[in-house]
Amino acid sequence: MEHQLAAILYADVAGYSRLTGLDEEGTHRKLDSGLNLLAGVVAAHGGKKIHEAGDAILAEFQSVTAAVDAAVEFQREMSMRNADSTEDNRLEFRIGINLGEIIHDRKDIYGDEVNLAARIQELAEPGGICVSGTVYEHVHAKVEEVFDDLGHRKLKNIAQSIHLFALRLSQTPSKAPRSVFFDNLSDSKPVATGGCLCGEIRFQFEGNDIGSSYCHCRMCQRFSGAPTSAGTGFLKDDLRITRGKPKYYVSSAIAERAFCPTCGSSLWMRFFQWKWIFVKTLNLDNPENYAPTTHFGIESQMPWHDIHDDLPRLRCEDSPELVSAWESAGVSISEPPRNVNVPRKA
Repeated sequence: MEHQLAAILYADVAGYSRLTGLDEEGTHRKLDSGLNLLAGVVAAHGGKKIHEAGDAILAEFQSVTAAVDAAVEFQREMSMRNADSTEDNRLEFRIGINLGEIIHDRKDIYGDEVNLAARIQELAEPGGICVSGTVYEHVHAKVEEVFDDLGHRKLKNIAQSIHLFALRLSQTPSKAPRSVFFDNLSDSKPVATGGCLCGEIRFQFEGNDIGSSYCHCRMCQRFSGAPTSAGTGFLKDDLRITRGKPKYYVSSAIAERAFCPTCGSSLWMRFFQWKWIFVKTLNLDNPENYAPTTHFGIESQMPWHDIHDDLPRLRCEDSPELVSAWESAGVSISEPPRNVNVPRKA
């Protein structure tokens, strides 16, 4: 048996049984056309189709970049073919790509990495592509498409959680929620209280929170001195400072940050044009009640700060409100100022 490092591509039709129930002959014709297209694209990118199993194809590549390029080309062509079809009768493939050692035997390939590629495929959206963290590390700087970080996921019959990424095709909108911060108000909660390290500043929020998130953006990293910080949102009008007087640093044209003048504790951030304020969750007296539900600003995540959870991962550009705030200040969100103290806008 021959062992070899390879990129493994596994493609399967989403909802094939339902499609055949609607139109068996028409679905079979579409499937035959789709499988032929995929086999041709695989060969054109230097890959090798190993076998077909019903509505699925297994293929291997010596180049992981070629595997991703082939998957992108195929999904774009299928998207064009489905343009005139209704959502109920589109033939759409899910594709999973993994990189690892395989075993060649009896004109087939075997091994845990092959099984993993099939499991990764199940996490892809219909018409989408999902890749392992190993694939992402090799290709993210070599392809034009953006990857959405899906976090670490537990997959069926796979012992350890696997870091996964979804490739966002250029014509596919982000699956990210409209905003990381602006959730519906939660059920009524007791008054939230908190303070700084030395106790000179004490505060409370007399209202409901709007959710909590990790933030990895470069500004929050510098403000907290940590690779990530957790923030919880409240209405500005619900803030009551019960002891001391915090100082404020205008960190950009859109927001200012509060800190204790004695111990330097980071307290909260508030945007000038929004009605929300985001307190550093760990400065609350009961931070255990405000678990983050999202990772935000992951474009600045430290490469040595690996996070093993399955929370959604969002870039700053995935928040329309934040993009709009920067644009109103005449700044592109892709290049926000980092170390500037600018006059506060009225």
